[in-house]
Amino acid sequence: MLRNQRLITVSLDQAQLGQRNRPLSVLLELSNLLSTCVELEQVWDISLGLVMEQFGVSAGRVYLMQPGGEQFRLAAHRGLDPSGLETVRASSSFTGKAARDRSFLAMHVQDLGDPRRVALLSSKGFKVVICLPLITRDRVLGVMNLAAREVIPLEMGTIDLAMVMGNLTATAAESVWQARLLNEQKEAVQFFAYTACHDMKSPAGGVHALVRRLARHLDQGLDQKGRAIMDQIERAAGHLEDLTQEVNHYIRAKEAPLEPVGLELGQVLAELAGELDERLQAAGVELVVPDRPVRLTADRLALSRALMNLLDNALKYGGPQLSRIEVGAEEQPEQVVIQVRDDGVGVPDELADKLFTLFKRAATSQGTEGTGLGLAIVKEIAQRHGGRAWLEPAAGRGAVFCFSLSRHIKP
Repeated sequence: MLRNQRLITVSLDQAQLGQRNRPLSVLLELSNLLSTCVELEQVWDISLGLVMEQFGVSAGRVYLMQPGGEQFRLAAHRGLDPSGLETVRASSSFTGKAARDRSFLAMHVQDLGDPRRVALLSSKGFKVVICLPLITRDRVLGVMNLAAREVIPLEMGTIDLAMVMGNLTATAAESVWQARLLNEQKEAVQFFAYTACHDMKSPAGGVHALVRRLARHLDQGLDQKGRAIMDQIERAAGHLEDLTQEVNHYIRAKEAPLEPVGLELGQVLAELAGELDERLQAAGVELVVPDRPVRLTADRLALSRALMNLLDNALKYGGPQLSRIEVGAEEQPEQVVIQVRDDGVGVPDELADKLFTLFKRAATSQGTEGTGLGLAIVKEIAQRHGGRAWLEPAAGRGAVFCFSLSRHIKP
């Protein structure tokens, strides 16, 4: 029919697909529903409901194979009180046979080999039972059992559809389980890293302080080579202390609960200017702040950290020609954008998208001590405030670092 057409256009419309090909429409619906699942319980419940609807049955259960493969345990159920059906033996049950043979099974209740099951299901008015193995990657995860009070006409196409639905269900469950496992492993690694960095903070500070005291004590007794070695040790100890502090700042920026309050940007900058006053004067750098009030809502410590990191970044890496750092703010309906502009050496364009990643430093920063975490911390703080961080092209020399804060954050 379509062979001689020059252009074939068919939109993905599930209603129209259902009219043309009902089985494919069912699979599409199941696939879409399973894609939203983040918990295994959701997978079983959604799949069981759709399979029951497709077969027109009134009850269903999902059994999962237990470690060792000798027993199945109930994971989900609909339309039937599961009392007495919580577990199933794999060796002698209809469910176990479907798993062992990896086959779709259907049988009249009266023909089941387990008299207790026959009596239980018959007492509830069921005439037919169906077992659908849940298989993915050549592995049986469990079995979906269906029970009907009327005889169901089964055709090969219907059985094939059921088997594919079982596969989709098992594959989705496997994906959710793997995602949960990866998340647990990630959390374990994060906990170890955070704990280790936190526990290193005090020893690192202690080592740096002791090295400074040792250097002062031995200063007169060291020759030039000895002083050079002591200087190297002191710098290394200082870098270790800085790194542990920055890692802990990063952890706080990423994990600590936010406490948003109403703030005036100028007041926050005034406090930071006081802390940086000696460095600014020593470097001959002018700090310019907004000449009008800028009101915003943010976590005070987090905002101060983001601003301090950008100001510190400009002072450290601006180079000898740095003479001016200007902080500006643009108030927009949905967000406040804060810019920190300097007239230093600037940043190569090819690094604009990489500077906010962990431990990334520009070539212009070589020879200057730093941890490579400062801008990553700014990015985390901005994201947790519903914004983002980026580098804007600078007109002339220098760099313009920006971050935004959402106006929808409530104190």
